[in-house]
This record gives sequence, C-alpha cells and structure tokens, in this order.
Amino acid sequence: MKKIRIYLAALLLLSGLSSCGDFLDKESYTDQDKEILKTPEGIEALLNGVYDIFQHANYYGRNLMAYEAAKGNDFFVRVSSGNSFERENRYAESTASSGAASGLWLKIYGGIRTATDVIEAIDGVQGMGEDDLHRVEGEARALRGLAYFDLMRLFAYPPRFSFPDGEEYNIGATPGAYAWGVPILEGMDMANNIFDYEVRRDSAVTVYGYIEGELLEAKRLLTGTASRQGHVNYVAVCGLLARLYLYMERWDDVVEQGEEALRAAAGTYRMIPYDTYKTSYYKPFNSENIWELVYSLSDNNGGNSLNYLVRKPTYENPGAENDGQVSQAIGYAAYGLFPATVSLLQSDPDDVRGYLVCDLGIANKDYKGYRKYVGETYHYVYNQPVIRLPEIYLTLAEAYLCKEGGSVALAEPYYNYVREARVNTTGFESSTVSGALAEVLTERRRELMLEGHNYWDYFRRGETMKRPELLENANKITIAFGYGSGKSQARMQVVYPIPLSELEANKAIRDQQNPGYETYDEVYQTNNE
Repeated sequence: MKKIRIYLAALLLLSGLSSCGDFLDKESYTDQDKEILKTPEGIEALLNGVYDIFQHANYYGRNLMAYEAAKGNDFFVRVSSGNSFERENRYAESTASSGAASGLWLKIYGGIRTATDVIEAIDGVQGMGEDDLHRVEGEARALRGLAYFDLMRLFAYPPRFSFPDGEEYNIGATPGAYAWGVPILEGMDMANNIFDYEVRRDSAVTVYGYIEGELLEAKRLLTGTASRQGHVNYVAVCGLLARLYLYMERWDDVVEQGEEALRAAAGTYRMIPYDTYKTSYYKPFNSENIWELVYSLSDNNGGNSLNYLVRKPTYENPGAENDGQVSQAIGYAAYGLFPATVSLLQSDPDDVRGYLVCDLGIANKDYKGYRKYVGETYHYVYNQPVIRLPEIYLTLAEAYLCKEGGSVALAEPYYNYVREARVNTTGFESSTVSGALAEVLTERRRELMLEGHNYWDYFRRGETMKRPELLENANKITIAFGYGSGKSQARMQVVYPIPLSELEANKAIRDQQNPGYETYDEVYQTNNE
C-alpha cells in the first residue's frame, strides 16, 4: 500500500494539465494527442490549459491571495469559519499539517509542466505564422517564470536571506540555511520519467536567475504582439520583471523595466479618475488592469472563490443608505479586517479606497469586510487582476528612493499618479528619503491590499511586521522574518514547509526541508513513538 501511495504522489509531482482535461489525469499522450499539438488549435488549447491552472482556486483563484492575507497584518481569520487558512493565520503550519501548501505546490507545478509542454511542442506546430508562434511561446514562458516566482515566495526565502551577498544570509544557527530555492523542471522528459532523475531543490540564486531568463525571453518574444484580453502581454511582462527585480533589490533594473512598461502602456492603460473610482474599480478590463484572469458564468470557482472566503455580497450603491451592507447571506466571510486596518483605509475622508470597507454580516460582531472584488451578476464571478498600473507606479517610486543616491524628486511623480487618482491630492509629506519611502510602502499597503503583496513587502525587505492586535485566530503580534532556524528556538513559520506528500514521493529532497520544520525522519519517528 505504501508503494502505491508513493507512486501516485510521484505521478502528481510536477503533474498538471497535459490538455484541457482533469488535473489528476495521469494518462500519457497518445500518438493522436501528439498530432493535435502540431495544429494551431491544439497548441492554443494547451496554452489555455496553463491559464486554466492559474485561475484555479488552488492558485490565483483563491489560495495565493488567501495565504498572503492570512499571514499579513490587515486580516484576521475567524475561528471555525469553514475555511482552510486558520493554521496560516496562527503561523502554526508543520510538515505533517501544512495547510494549503500541498494544493499550491501541486497546482503551480502543474502549470509549470503544462507551460513546458507548450514550449517544447512549439517547434512542431504547422500552419501557424511566426508572430503567433512567438506569442504563444512568449506567453508560456511568462507564465512559467511567474509560477516559479510564486513558488519562491511561498516555499523559499527572499534574496535578502537566500543570496550569499544578501544582507541577512547568515542569520540563524546555520549560515546559509535559507539558501534553497525550489526544484526546476528541466523538461518534459523529466516530467514524464520522474524516477529517472534526482529531483532536488536548486539554490535560490539559480532559481531567480532562471525566472529572470524566462521573463526576459518572454519579453523578447512578445515585443510588438497585440494584447489579448485575459492573456499576459508585453506590458505585463515588463511589470513582472520590475516586480522580480524589486525582490532582488536590483534598483536600476527595476527602473529600466518599470519605465519600459510605462512607455509601452502609454495610450492604453491609465489610472481610473478619482470621481469614477467607486463605480469602476471592480469592472472587468478597466483601464488600470494590465493583465487579469477571466472568469465567466460557465467557468468560475463558485464557492471556492476568494470572494466567498473574504466577504458576503453587499449592496454596491455609492451614496445610498444601504451601500456596503450585506445583501445576501452567502459565503464564508471567514476573513475580517483588523480595526486598525479599517482606520488606515478610512483615516483620510477624501481617500476613495475607504469605500472598500464594508459590513461582514457576522451576528453580534462589528467586523468589517473588504470588497476589493465584486461579482456583478454572481458573487463568485469576477476577474482576478494579476498586475495593475498602480503597482508599477509604486514600484518605480520605491526603486528611485532605494537606488544609489535615492531621490525624492524622481520618486514623487510616480507616487503622485496614485495619490491623485485615489486621494485627489499630490506630494510627499516628508522631504527625506526614508520618510518618503515609508509613505510609498504605506501606499502600497492601501492600494495593493488583497492582491498578494503586503506580507511579502515586509518579508522581502526583512522588516519586522507587527499586527495591531489579536483577534480570533491571529495569535501572534510580532513576525520577525528568518527567526527560528532550529528546534531550540521559537518557530516562526514565515514560509510553507515542503509538503509531506512531496517528501514521501521524492527521497532526494528529504534533507532539504525548510528551517524550523520537522524533517521527514522526525515526522515518522514521532508517529512511531
């Protein structure tokens, strides 16, 4: 029985959609399947399979955003609320009980596998023009690069901790303990013959270099191609490169890619005007959304959507008495905003983002929810932005302040683009680089809330994060990143463990568990005692 379980786990390792079929479908390609991939329709269908994986509740459809929110200092998770993120909110993951880690690991590697299949099949496609071939390959490489970037955020430490020249590389009991990245899938031969390879975690330096290479190649391939709704495009790739370099603290490269994104975005993307924000911010394909994942009445996550997790449907009538009140008692409403976060969002009455605070609909509790996402027809049908214009503006503002000879004057115009659209005002309050940087980071927190950034903004900078109070599951106030590299020290689970199912399936990785978690042998020794 154990051999069967391990065999199935190994099949799931790095598995995913090899067509638009079931993620768990482990059937290998037939000759007919391979012939289909030589057609334009077949390769486009396979590429759509990658997007389908990104849209899944186990990835961008819910779990990636839910993880970041549960770990951060803006949301608490209600006790016994019918959701799966109480453990993450408490920083209580373990190797044996790792919350949503296994689902994220398998789903993201499924996307990597399918994107790799697209890339390796592209040379055999017949009847498709060179521009379309470049577009398909460029999208697949961008998706593969982003998938590895997300794996690094979830299962590895940022460059500050994991690069030998990082400022905090030598923290903890063992210097370099945080240097691991994730396994890199070397090709479809590895994916299809997993037992013939020793699959180990590559170094963080290697993986970040690989991500950079994928995104740069995607940028080259997508140069001059037309954007398609719901598909990654040239501007988005430039923005993703700026995001990558932000984590790597390569400030000049952030500026180069961010500025290139804005040049390419000119005339197509713009900030939503201040006066129309409340009725426009959630609209599909609005002027700020550079790339968003598309859902429809026939293709959505239903009760597994992020909206079901973070709030109940509310009335969306700006200025009306019932605006923001719960309209239907559906959804888990498992997440609530900390009162201090409500104050942050509503401290300036002119800030239109205060409008996003809404009632949560919990009896006898004055908890507040957050309506970042609004399904106009159904609560669970809304598009999920992956990268938006204000992120690029704020990324550039941070880079100009952090690069050598940091400049408030160069950062301020980018900061102002966001402030003017949200608060109808401009200008830093501080004249110092450090003061202006604090304002930019606070602005990122307000603007990018529930988009998968705030928690990792603290982590990538090595800043201690403090929750304002403790509510329900949130039982830790101070989150000191990197602290606790051994059993003798307090454990702070700031990244996921490598899932136990992966350790069971893959002997080669058993000695590469993240610091602070039980090893494979410790788990089974404990179980046998």
